[in-house]
Amino acid sequence: MKKSKYLFTTYSLITLFLFTSCTTVKDTLYLREAKVSGPIMTAPIHLTDSISTPAFTISPRFSYSIQNNMYGDIKQSSSYYSLDSTFIPSKNSLMWDITAINAGIDMDIAVSKVFALTLGVNYSSQGDFSTFGGNFGIGFNTYNTGTAFRFDVGMLINSMHYDAYTVVHRVESGFWGGSSQYTFFYHDIGESTHLDPYFNITFNTAYKSWPVNIFFNGGYVIQTLFSFEPETTYSYNNLTNTQYIKTDQRGSRTAGFINLTPGVFFYLSESTRLLLGTRIYIETQINSADPQTFILPMMQIDFIL
Repeated sequence: MKKSKYLFTTYSLITLFLFTSCTTVKDTLYLREAKVSGPIMTAPIHLTDSISTPAFTISPRFSYSIQNNMYGDIKQSSSYYSLDSTFIPSKNSLMWDITAINAGIDMDIAVSKVFALTLGVNYSSQGDFSTFGGNFGIGFNTYNTGTAFRFDVGMLINSMHYDAYTVVHRVESGFWGGSSQYTFFYHDIGESTHLDPYFNITFNTAYKSWPVNIFFNGGYVIQTLFSFEPETTYSYNNLTNTQYIKTDQRGSRTAGFINLTPGVFFYLSESTRLLLGTRIYIETQINSADPQTFILPMMQIDFIL
């Protein structure tokens, strides 16, 4: 009996200690400014003709971005600027240094006359930052006496370099009431890798007797510009026995592009095509994006094996 009473008393004291010392922490994150570097990720272009299946097509490609910078605005809370005299805001809160040259190799594996598997790799370099990326997906196509349609859907893999300022507003609430508020300022520099979706619809002619055939590709691409947890702060607070709640209010982390690519192609041989076109990417998600339209001349060679 005495042992049970002792255990009950000990348990009660421990429970009371935990309740009285437990703290709930609520963090709200705001992005103040971000500079990112990296390419505009372009979705692959795969044409369809009367080649028998199964078939394997390998396509070295090259594109060049005429515009090398994009500016935009980030939805943010302005009440914190007066608390941090070390931060000097730029004219634009979002700046994207766009890689001029993007090269890669795409592969198309025609499993049947209507279904294909796709994958690819790409490389881009801008200043001191260079990165590899890629894509993978599936395609569905139809062919009818010299004309063809194809639908592609897949994922893009890309890495971006970021230089970002973040503010974290923290509220600490005790179990018995009362709260304390803190503001932390972060400046983080690093790289982040993302997985984003795309879809494309492609029309092309396929008359091998014609000196020039045409194609038209259109679709939508999502591209994440940065993704990170704030780490480098001006101050540090050690918390124990906490319940942690985070609300992320950082906006403008994702770009969305309507893309259109008109072009022509030439049959260099029975199993080789040369594609020339202009990729037109129109940004739809970033606030006050300037410019909003991007022109990327492209060249691609298809080797059908």
